[in-house]
Amino acid sequence: MNISTLDKQSAQIHVLGDEASHLLAGLEAMRSELGELAEELIALLRGTGIEPAHAPDHIRTEYAGPE
Repeated sequence: MNISTLDKQSAQIHVLGDEASHLLAGLEAMRSELGELAEELIALLRGTGIEPAHAPDHIRTEYAGPE
């Protein structure tokens, strides 16, 4: 994420598509806690064609014991 324009009234940022997808998924997961701002950001992201990131079907975990 890079901030390209910043002033007292607004900020403009550039985000890669993959980062925006994860951001959208996080905003949607916390939409009730974040309120109107989350709804506005979700609408803006979806308006540009961003879809939320999907969780993997299986998360691989391994135990690496002490050596």
